[in-house]
Amino acid sequence: MSAGEFFDLVRPAFLIFSALLSIFVLVNAQRNGFRAPSSVVWALATFFLPLVTFPLYLLVRVSTRHKPPQNRKIQSGSTVRVVSESFVLPFLYGTALFALIAVSQYRDYNAIDAYLARARQARLAGDRLRAIAEYRAALAIEDDAHTHKLLGIELEDSGDWSAALAEFRLSERGGDLDPVLPFRIGVLLYQLNQLNQAEVEYKRFLNSEACSSVLRDRRCDVAAERITAALTNSRSQ
Repeated sequence: MSAGEFFDLVRPAFLIFSALLSIFVLVNAQRNGFRAPSSVVWALATFFLPLVTFPLYLLVRVSTRHKPPQNRKIQSGSTVRVVSESFVLPFLYGTALFALIAVSQYRDYNAIDAYLARARQARLAGDRLRAIAEYRAALAIEDDAHTHKLLGIELEDSGDWSAALAEFRLSERGGDLDPVLPFRIGVLLYQLNQLNQAEVEYKRFLNSEACSSVLRDRRCDVAAERITAALTNSRSQ
């Protein structure tokens, strides 16, 4: 597991911890005589920078002593109700904070990068069905040539050759410049017994940079052998 993936796992817990610590600072500041605006500022700073702001807040608390504010009575008509500021503001603040965290986490979970990351984790774990589902979910958000290719690879490995061929075609039309794509397409056409089309793709692959560079791709030999076999079969018929 990479550092980025580990951070994605612990981030929700860290956000909840920061929110709870922020609410504590708000309540504590109000009870010790801080005005509502300054209390909210300390609370927000604690949420965004908990490891920095919270120690600073404790230092300020130790160095300054405030008398706790008296509860204020609010009268509505003939009814007198005692409303504690130290409850209302933290309640509203906490509700808003956790709502924002929930919305943020929902958006992050359903972002295209999150789908691709989960697909990569599933692929490494050998969970091919989940990887396919995550790639398809990512493509539902954004039609990306590279993602079509990654989905095609998973479908090919799962034995769904027709679906894999369709994804490789979409990847190629989308502008993916992978020189191995013609070979992948040729292999699938060969498996589907579409030998003439497979031969065309193999020839395209042999004329690509993958087979013309000094470090020749080993798959070039496979393509050449299958073209030779196809020619031999056609002459013998």
